[in-house]
Amino acid sequence: MQMLFHPEKCKIMHVGTNNPLYEYTMNGSDGSPHTLVSVEEERDLGVTVDQRLQFSSHIQAQVSKPNRVLGAIKHTFTAMVKTAFLHLYKSLVRPHLEYASVIWSPKLKRDKAALERVQRRATRLVTGLSHLSYSERLASLQLPTLQFRRHRADLIQAFKIMKNIDLIDYRRECNSCGRAMFNSTLSTATRGHNLKLQLQHQTSYRKTSYLQELQNHETS
Repeated sequence: MQMLFHPEKCKIMHVGTNNPLYEYTMNGSDGSPHTLVSVEEERDLGVTVDQRLQFSSHIQAQVSKPNRVLGAIKHTFTAMVKTAFLHLYKSLVRPHLEYASVIWSPKLKRDKAALERVQRRATRLVTGLSHLSYSERLASLQLPTLQFRRHRADLIQAFKIMKNIDLIDYRRECNSCGRAMFNSTLSTATRGHNLKLQLQHQTSYRKTSYLQELQNHETS
């Protein structure tokens, strides 16, 4: 049985600088054709992506949500001990900053700074720590930076893919660029383990992809 789609709820996003920008139509339940609306960005499964495959709009939205939560926490508690803060922060604030970060992990410095500022602000709420530097507050609370946690999440995802924990065919070549997601290293000097990957030169929109971010971790 074929799935039925409502044409008024379907949209088109044109990706690529050489995209011919075709119009697409879909027949409605009454059989009449409907021209699908073209959009520059769209939200899917909680992540907003634009036609350049960048995520600055998504990051701006994700920053505003935890900032509102922090404002509510600040006006609710007159004093904040470490244990209470960690429970509130990890359950109500940080999930907004990390949901699906493997997909939208920021590439621009301004986006990275915007995310980190939320945690900077949050750690100042703890009684007795506001006078310390950001790194000292993190050490006192035993919290890593958000950038470190994103790097960790990227590497964990790569491990899951390579070990078939997440069933993704990473050897299948992309229809657009002809490349596989991961290629095993060409070097025979694989000391430590046999899961080392070959660095790939990313072009065009793949420069902002998870694959490029993963390679940045490996080379940094």
